[in-house]
Amino acid sequence: MNTLIPFKSRAEAIRLSRELSRKRIAHTVINTPRSLGVSCGLSLLFYASSLEIVNECIVAMGLSTSQGVFRR
Repeated sequence: MNTLIPFKSRAEAIRLSRELSRKRIAHTVINTPRSLGVSCGLSLLFYASSLEIVNECIVAMGLSTSQGVFRR
Protein backbone atom coordinates (compact mmCIF):
# COMPACT_ATOMS: atom_id res chain seq x y z
CA MET A 1 0.00 0.00 0.00
CA ASN A 2 1.51 3.25 -1.09
CA THR A 3 -1.13 5.98 -1.08
CA LEU A 4 -2.32 7.88 1.99
CA ILE A 5 -5.20 10.29 2.63
CA PRO A 6 -5.21 11.96 6.05
CA PHE A 7 -8.43 13.19 7.64
CA LYS A 8 -8.94 15.86 10.30
CA SER A 9 -12.08 14.04 11.41
CA ARG A 10 -11.61 10.58 12.86
CA ALA A 11 -15.31 9.92 12.29
CA GLU A 12 -15.00 10.60 8.54
CA ALA A 13 -11.98 8.33 8.28
CA ILE A 14 -13.92 5.52 9.95
CA ARG A 15 -16.97 6.11 7.72
CA LEU A 16 -14.81 5.91 4.61
CA SER A 17 -13.09 2.79 5.93
CA ARG A 18 -16.46 1.08 6.40
CA GLU A 19 -17.49 1.99 2.85
CA LEU A 20 -14.23 0.74 1.38
CA SER A 21 -14.61 -2.50 3.31
CA ARG A 22 -18.12 -2.87 1.95
CA LYS A 23 -16.73 -2.41 -1.57
CA ARG A 24 -13.87 -4.84 -0.77
CA ILE A 25 -11.15 -2.25 -1.40
CA ALA A 26 -7.91 -3.16 0.39
CA HIS A 27 -6.96 -0.45 2.88
CA THR A 28 -5.69 0.16 6.40
CA VAL A 29 -6.55 2.88 8.92
CA ILE A 30 -3.44 4.33 10.55
CA ASN A 31 -2.54 7.30 12.73
CA THR A 32 -1.52 10.19 10.50
CA PRO A 33 2.27 10.39 10.42
CA ARG A 34 3.50 13.56 12.14
CA SER A 35 5.95 14.08 9.29
CA LEU A 36 3.03 15.08 7.04
CA GLY A 37 2.23 18.01 9.31
CA VAL A 38 -1.37 18.19 8.09
CA SER A 39 -3.49 16.89 10.98
CA CYS A 40 -3.49 14.79 14.09
CA GLY A 41 -6.29 12.48 12.99
CA LEU A 42 -6.42 9.21 11.13
CA SER A 43 -5.31 8.34 7.63
CA LEU A 44 -6.37 5.71 5.16
CA LEU A 45 -3.58 3.81 3.45
CA PHE A 46 -4.40 1.99 0.19
CA TYR A 47 -3.02 1.02 -3.21
CA ALA A 48 -2.67 3.77 -5.82
CA SER A 49 -4.73 1.66 -8.21
CA SER A 50 -7.75 2.28 -5.94
CA LEU A 51 -7.39 6.08 -5.86
CA GLU A 52 -10.22 6.78 -8.30
CA ILE A 53 -12.67 4.61 -6.34
CA VAL A 54 -11.57 6.17 -3.05
CA ASN A 55 -12.06 9.69 -4.43
CA GLU A 56 -15.49 8.75 -5.78
CA CYS A 57 -16.48 7.52 -2.32
CA ILE A 58 -15.22 10.71 -0.66
CA VAL A 59 -17.32 12.85 -3.02
CA ALA A 60 -20.42 10.62 -2.89
CA MET A 61 -20.32 10.53 0.92
CA GLY A 62 -19.81 14.30 1.21
CA LEU A 63 -16.65 13.94 3.29
CA SER A 64 -14.96 17.30 3.75
CA THR A 65 -11.99 16.81 6.07
CA SER A 66 -9.59 14.93 3.80
CA GLN A 67 -6.22 16.65 3.64
CA GLY A 68 -4.93 15.67 0.20
CA VAL A 69 -3.28 12.61 -1.28
CA PHE A 70 0.25 11.55 -0.38
CA ARG A 71 2.49 8.82 -1.79
CA ARG A 72 4.56 6.76 0.62
